[in-house]
Amino acid sequence: MVGWIISLIGFIILFNIVGKQQRKGKNASTIRKIIACILCFHINGILSFLLYEPVMEVFDISTDGFMNMNGFVTATVIWMVIALIVLVVTSYAKELLGSLYGTVRTTQKVFLFLPVILLIVFFVAASFK
Repeated sequence: MVGWIISLIGFIILFNIVGKQQRKGKNASTIRKIIACILCFHINGILSFLLYEPVMEVFDISTDGFMNMNGFVTATVIWMVIALIVLVVTSYAKELLGSLYGTVRTTQKVFLFLPVILLIVFFVAASFK
């Protein structure tokens, strides 16, 4: 967890450095967009990790038993809710994000629908057991 937070701070600093270079006239737009996607992934990952245990405790979700996928389903639902919340916040922060608005919006849409695809694949795989 500490490693994720340290890398998040590192990517935020790198994002600011690249942004300053872009303002000076150097073309760093692609690198800035890649770093924005990585920052979105870190935000979703850290918040999902922090919310996983409290959600499991509050809703009393059991992960006992063979082939029990309650923990996996809970983690993907938390991930999707966080992606949806960031997507909504992004729409309100459109002016602050500027040229990165489209990148962050697309990244969060992918993060919103990717767990659905993974859940379907895992449920199909579990049904063959």
